[in-house]
Amino acid sequence: MSVRHNKVCFFLLLCAAGLSLGIPGSSQFTDDFNRGVAEFQAGRYSEAAASFTRAELATPGTTDALLYQAKCFVHLQNLAEAETALRSYLAHHRDSADGLYLLGFVVHRQNRPAESLEIYTQAAALLPPATDDLKIVGLNYVLLNDYPDAIKWLEKAVELDPKNKDAWYYLGRAYYTRSVLLEARKAFLRVLELDPRDARAENNLGLVFESSAQPSAAIDAYRKAIAWQESSPHPSEQPYVNLGNLLLGQGRTEEAVSPLEKSVALAPDNASCRLKLGMAYLRIRQLPTARRELEKATQLEPDNAAAHYQLGRLYSEIHEPDLAKAEFARTAELQSEAAKAKLSTTPNP
Repeated sequence: MSVRHNKVCFFLLLCAAGLSLGIPGSSQFTDDFNRGVAEFQAGRYSEAAASFTRAELATPGTTDALLYQAKCFVHLQNLAEAETALRSYLAHHRDSADGLYLLGFVVHRQNRPAESLEIYTQAAALLPPATDDLKIVGLNYVLLNDYPDAIKWLEKAVELDPKNKDAWYYLGRAYYTRSVLLEARKAFLRVLELDPRDARAENNLGLVFESSAQPSAAIDAYRKAIAWQESSPHPSEQPYVNLGNLLLGQGRTEEAVSPLEKSVALAPDNASCRLKLGMAYLRIRQLPTARRELEKATQLEPDNAAAHYQLGRLYSEIHEPDLAKAEFARTAELQSEAAKAKLSTTPNP
C-alpha cells in the first residue's frame, strides 16, 4: 500500500530468508511464525493466517503475528476478521503506527469513514502518513461527501508521490464531481501518462469531454476505454453505459442499444444500466423488452424517480392506464421528497 507497508513486506522477506533483525528479547521467529511468513509469500493466505494464529497462541502479545494475520485477512477480503486481529494486536502494541494505519484502511474498506479518519489521526501522531495513507484519507472525505477536503488530501497524496496513479485517478474523480473540469482533465491525462492504456481514466476523460460539450471526443474516449478493457478479466460496464447514454442523447438510438445491452450483461443489478436500456427499447418500440428492463430498474432502485417516470410512459404506451397512473404518482412523490430534502440542506442567505 505505502512505503510503510513496503517495509512490512521487506520484513517478511527477511524472515523468509531466516535472517534476524536483532531485536532484543524478540521471539518473532518461532517455527509457526516462519511457516506463516513462507505461506504468506507464496500467496497461501488462509494457511498463513492459521500459522500466525498458532504463533500468537504460543507467545501471546509478544510478536507481530496478529499484524501479519490481519494482512492475510485483507488479501482474503475478510475485513471483519482483519479488524479483530488488528484490535487484538493494538491492545498489546498501542504505539504501532503500522497497526493503526492498517486498521484505518480496513475500517475505511468497511465504509466507516469518520471512524477511519480518527484512526488515521492517531497513526499520524506516531508516524507521518505515506502517499497511500493520504489517498485513503481523501477517499474517506469522498464517502462523507466532503469534496473540498477530499481534494485537499488527494492533492497532498500526489504531491508526495507524483507517480501514484490511483491517487491521481481519485483526484480526477473528485474534481469532476465538483465540476472542476479543467483540473479533472489534467488529472486523468496524468493517469494516462503513467499508464497509457488505463481504461478507467480514458472513460472518465470521456465524461469530462461530454460535460464540456465535446460529444465527438467523448464518444472516441468511451470507445477507446471499451477497446482497452476487452482483455480484462473484469471489464467495467461504465464505458458501455456512458457511450449508450450519449448516443441516446444524440438521437442515435439504434447505435445505443448494443453498448447498453453489453452494460446490462456486465452489471445486471445496475439500475442505471437497466433504465437506459429500457429507454432505448421504448424509443424503438420494442415494448415487451422495454417493460422488462424498466420494471427491473424500479425493483433494483425503488426510489429512482426517472425509472418510475419511464415505466409510467411505457404503461401508457401499452394501454395500462391504472399502472401508468400509479407510476406517475410515485414519480411526483419522489420528486417532492427530493425537493424538500434539498430545501432543508440549503443554508439561509
